[in-house]
Amino acid sequence: MTKIFRLKSIAILFALILFQSTDAKAQCKFHVDLDYHYYFGLAEKVSINRHTDTRSDYNMGGNSLTLAARYDVHPKVSVGAGVGLARYTQRYFNTLPIYATLRYKPIEKVKDAYVFTDLGYAIDSEKDDFTPGVLFNLGVGYTKMFAKHFGVNFQLGYNLKQFKYNHSNIPDLKSTRHSVIFGVGLTF
Repeated sequence: MTKIFRLKSIAILFALILFQSTDAKAQCKFHVDLDYHYYFGLAEKVSINRHTDTRSDYNMGGNSLTLAARYDVHPKVSVGAGVGLARYTQRYFNTLPIYATLRYKPIEKVKDAYVFTDLGYAIDSEKDDFTPGVLFNLGVGYTKMFAKHFGVNFQLGYNLKQFKYNHSNIPDLKSTRHSVIFGVGLTF
């Protein structure tokens, strides 16, 4: 029941952001981002044996597709929420992250460049084989707008992802992976 409540809460949040205002000026402040990310894994630490695997041990990677709704609260600051699907390779973890996102444009002369952070949690689903865990991203990005509501987005950053092995016989088994993010997407 709590999973259904969480999904309903997320749907309501997106609806509130989408329909926040009908005034044309406010609509210019609202954006939707559809992004693809490749995660270039650097290291992964498993809690049970406290061993850290690196890229020399195995080829860590991952792919994700995310959809986020953002609102420009200030010309330099944009906040929002997103949901995605991600698959981390080698150990093959599927995740369904739900996250909050924040963008800040610190350089006045380069108005399309920004720094970003995402903080969220991947929900658990035994039926669909999704692995839960904390998600944290930090990086830089650049969005080139071709029209008022159409642009291309590029990102480079750091990804920290925790995987909790809920379907394991060992209690409290989890791992933490560190990756570099390469992202490209569309902004509407």
